[in-house]
Amino acid sequence: MRLMLVLACMAPLFILMAIRGIGLVPWEIYFPTFISLALIPNAYLALRIIYAIKQNDRKRIRPENVTDNREQLITYIFAMLLPLFQSAVTTIQDLYSALCALLFVVYIFGNMEIYYMNFFFSLAGYRVLSIRPNAQSGNNSVSHVLITKKNFLAPNIEIQPIRITDFLLFDK
Repeated sequence: MRLMLVLACMAPLFILMAIRGIGLVPWEIYFPTFISLALIPNAYLALRIIYAIKQNDRKRIRPENVTDNREQLITYIFAMLLPLFQSAVTTIQDLYSALCALLFVVYIFGNMEIYYMNFFFSLAGYRVLSIRPNAQSGNNSVSHVLITKKNFLAPNIEIQPIRITDFLLFDK
């Protein structure tokens, strides 16, 4: 699931690469490949959310320490979109270099756990909130990421969002 989330968050890059093209690879190969890389992971994520809603797969949490993850959007844009989109692929070495950079970004996003950034959720008006446990209150639960349209969560009010993964939650 983590790899699918990473690929889903990289959809804007794949769309830009499909439009821009790769000089060494024929259009009939690269365009469908990049469009598939943009759409299939997001379709999988949408199906996972639909399945979780149908199964009523909810997780009860009581948010105490909630922060907005907008600052990670800058990391998202600069770490992924700009460096890779600026690369010109005119030789086979350029192609290998671009693919290697793409693999590095996939690895970094997976390791830094910022793969929940999703362009399509943002377009739909969703926000990403981090819910961290409050150690002072004795709450040693795990941290969660909540994708929601809400701007604010009242502290200590129990919510029951849909569970996408153990820590990634979705609230309509």
